Amino acid sequence: MACDLLPLDAIRVVGLAGLGSVGAAWAALLLASGYEVVAYDHDRAVAESLRSAVCAAWPVLSSLRSNLPTNPPMEKVRFVDSLHALAAGSDAIQENVAEALETKRVVMSQIDAALPPDRLILSSSGGVPPSRLQEFCRHPERVVLGHPFHPAYVIPLVEVVGGQRTRSEAVDLAVAFYQSLGKRPIRLRKEMVGHLTNRLQFAILREAIHCLSEGVASADDIDNAVRWGLGLRWALLGPLMTFNLAGGSGGIEQLITRFGSDVETWWDALGTPRLTPDVCAKLYDGVRELRHGKSNEQWGQWRDGELIELLKFRAEHPYLADVLDPARET
Repeated sequence: MACDLLPLDAIRVVGLAGLGSVGAAWAALLLASGYEVVAYDHDRAVAESLRSAVCAAWPVLSSLRSNLPTNPPMEKVRFVDSLHALAAGSDAIQENVAEALETKRVVMSQIDAALPPDRLILSSSGGVPPSRLQEFCRHPERVVLGHPFHPAYVIPLVEVVGGQRTRSEAVDLAVAFYQSLGKRPIRLRKEMVGHLTNRLQFAILREAIHCLSEGVASADDIDNAVRWGLGLRWALLGPLMTFNLAGGSGGIEQLITRFGSDVETWWDALGTPRLTPDVCAKLYDGVRELRHGKSNEQWGQWRDGELIELLKFRAEHPYLADVLDPARET
């Protein structure tokens, strides 16, 4: 019989298995939210770089949270040299290792064997469904996927979904835990390859690459179509509400009645590009054009700064549904 899960207010120390960019982002966010961290990575060089990664993220977090100390409290981070030691010292664990199934198998099975059964095992996996991860565990009922988005210390979204054998209480606890970090978790009702958000993202990416490879527009203009058109609306509303408002006062019902067959025709005309050498060459050239001589590091710093301002704007201009119903689950 499954035991009761450790409640949220008893979770004080969070273990991180894997300290690459995702693990480091979780570390910064956990420290900013008052948690202690136990950290493990099989690559000592990656582990040793955690401090610099957290320090790099700290100014961004400090811009969004007024009560943070000047420097991150790295004294609250304890490094261990094995997954067994990680499990022994953690109230919950967030797994962030490579997407390779064999790597996940080794890590998840060792964590599950050593971690008390009343403690959550969370996975950042963007590709491996939680039911596959559960196959490696003797206590699959506490395994929940919590997939963040880069940069995870800035972007609030995290996708939460349980596997076939996950208890609903574990999903509830995972949602509450991520909310305690200032995240905006969304609860998926069904497992799918790529979960939800990456499916949406890759749908438009596929068409963007198709239009670039077909010479429909330059890389700059393809990105501008989103930056100055779609993206402005999507920063406020999702695609379904945007589609609904396109129908005016009659909404989506009127839109489908009048243009349903046209929509299906447009769907059927969408491209299905393959990453052939020719398509890749056009993509590489297009992205070099987009960089305008600046490095990815420069672009990343600019992005983070602008995301801070956008999040501040969103905080000052709440979503209409939240204003009308403050108790609404978001």
